[in-house]
Order: sequence, then structure tokens, then C-alpha cells
Amino acid sequence: MSRSFAIAVAMLSCGAVITHLAHAEPYRPARDSDVLETLPRSSERGASPSLRALRELHARDPSNLDVAVRLAQTQISSARAAADPRLWGQAQATLGAWWAQESPPVPVLLLRAAIRQNRHEFDAAKADLQRVTAQQPGHAQAWLDLASLQQVTGDLAGAQYSCERVVAGGATSIGAVCRASLDAVQGRGAQAYAALEEIVAQDRLTAQPTPVRTWALTLLAELAERLGRNDDAEHWYRQSLAMDPSDSYALSAYADFLLDRGRAADVTALIAADTPIDGLLLRRVQADRALDADAARAGIEALAARFDALRERGDRVHRREESRFRLALAQQPAAALDLARDSWAVQKEPLDARIALEAALAANRPDLAAEVARWVRGTGLQDVRLDPLLQGVPAP
Repeated sequence: MSRSFAIAVAMLSCGAVITHLAHAEPYRPARDSDVLETLPRSSERGASPSLRALRELHARDPSNLDVAVRLAQTQISSARAAADPRLWGQAQATLGAWWAQESPPVPVLLLRAAIRQNRHEFDAAKADLQRVTAQQPGHAQAWLDLASLQQVTGDLAGAQYSCERVVAGGATSIGAVCRASLDAVQGRGAQAYAALEEIVAQDRLTAQPTPVRTWALTLLAELAERLGRNDDAEHWYRQSLAMDPSDSYALSAYADFLLDRGRAADVTALIAADTPIDGLLLRRVQADRALDADAARAGIEALAARFDALRERGDRVHRREESRFRLALAQQPAAALDLARDSWAVQKEPLDARIALEAALAANRPDLAAEVARWVRGTGLQDVRLDPLLQGVPAP
């Protein structure tokens, strides 16, 4: 997970669904036979006639921008839902006619930025989004995606400005959620929670697609958890998963909540033992181990093999997950700390901070988490889970 949508994944998941706010032109098939229905998430597996139609149209004319964009959007939506890197690669291939261009059409810039951010190519993704906002200053989706990227990389001032531009672009409610996500990491957690709860209570997101609503609900749950409001957190996690039971980010966050409360059995009921998603398998194996289940050893071996394979391919996206694996399951705190510090160098989210602090303390090297501690204290991030960890890392 880059996602992993901490909040960034959830924010990005709604990026492609607010394009109408930027006055994008709708897809207009040239022939009646080309009319295509909205694609369900599971259709990427090849079972959907409409997805097959899109593929056939794209195969006949790879330079058709409308078809390529729609197919790539579907592949990215499926990639996010399944956390499947192969689908991200397929989306890039779909956009092959424009991929190498410095300034391709705006829809391609948005999708290319999403693919690049998923790969942690943050500078390149930022450049693509800035090209969009330069061409179309009122493009709400581009500003939202840019705010997400800036928050992930720790540019909170830049993210604040981008959130304001989301509101200026006409996406008032979505912009308010964007603001709340930033307030939550800048010492205004209680205010952010209250604002977001009001948005949800007033049904201000009812007209928005499911990814937007689940983003808001999961953010509410995370804020409640950081503030120590555990009953509220559980309520909002359940609400989010009731709306979309397959949301891998919400599943991971809720599983973490359950593990922290010693509810490993609930995690095994939540996550299938054969899940193909690395982040979910990690949490399932942690639960199996806590329960002394026979499956724990096989799960640890499977995860080790997956992370080894990712490293051999040069994948640097899963450093946070591997750090957690090395710390929680492989009893390798020094390796976990190295991975956590590598991850922190490129992304700065509350979960990154927690893992880095835990690894540093477990490795008896609190000095190597000093930068993380300074960031947490400097931003004013409120998180009851970090408080005892920060006590072990003295301020300079």
C-alpha cells in the first residue's frame, strides 16, 4: 500500500471520480455499438463484457484518447481495489501512445501522475499535476491529487494551499474533507474530527461516489483512534467497510485497530488466509501468530518470499510493510529500522512515524528516530499511540 491512503490512498481513490468538477468532456462513442457501461471493480479479471469491449476498441486503435483513458481509469480503479501492481503496469501500457510525452493531454497527465505516485515517483507525479493546474487552474481533481501527494511527502503548507484550490474549483465538501485530513496532522485533531463528523452527519457527501464517502468514513475512524475515542473509531471503521467491504486500505486500518486491542480472532474473521494483498496478509499473519495458529509459520515464509521477490525486482514501494514484517514477525529490528528510515525519507505519514519509532526503540537506537520525533512534535500531530514511543526518543 502506498497507498497506502495513511490517508493518501483514500484521497487518490477519489481523484478520478470528480473529473466533472473540472469540466472534463465526457466520453462520446462514435458508433452506437461502442456504448459502454460503467465497469465494476472485479471486471478487470476479464469477466465483464464492457471491459472486453474497451480492450477490443483499444486494440483496434491504441491512439484513441477517449478509449485509452477510460480503459486506464478502469485498470487503475481495479489496481487500487486489489493492490495489484500488474494492473498499474497495464494502465501504463494502455497509455503508451502518450506516456513519454512531456505534456500529454490533461486526462493522461492525471492518470500518469497516479501511476507515478503509486510507484513513489513523487517528483515526477508532482510535475504532472502541476502541468494540469497550470493549464486548468480550476481543475479540482488535479488539486486534490496534488494535496494528497504533498501530504504524503510532508509538504503540509503546499497541501493546505492545494486543498483550498479544491474548494475554489467547486468541490466544496471534498475540499472540506481535504482540510480535515490536514488539520488532523497539524495539532487540530479534535477540530478536524468535529468538522468531518458534521460533514458526514449532514449527508454532504451523499451525492459523491463510494470512494469519496469511504475515504471520509475511514478518515473519521482514524482520527477517532488517534484521539483515543476507540468506540467511535470502531463505529466508523464498520460504517466504511459496510459501504465497501473490499476496500483494502480500510481493511488494513481496521485490522491494525483490532490488533492493537488484542482482538486477533476478529482479524482472522476479517481477512482471508489466502489474500493476495501483501498488506492484508501481513496483518492476517500477525493475528495468526498472536493466536499461535499453525498457519503462522507458513504465512511468515510466504511473506518473506514476497518481499524478497519485490526487492529483486527493484520495488521500493513496500518498504513500510517490509519494515513492519521484519520487526513484528521476523525479529529483525535492525533491518526493520533501516527499511523504516528509507521509507521515511520519501513519505511522512502517521503510520510511517509509528513504525520508525517502534523499530528504533526495538533496535535500541532511539537516536536514529530523532528526525521522526522532531517531525511529529513540530507538526503537532496528535496520536495517543505515538505518545509512549516519543517518550523513548528524547528531544534534542
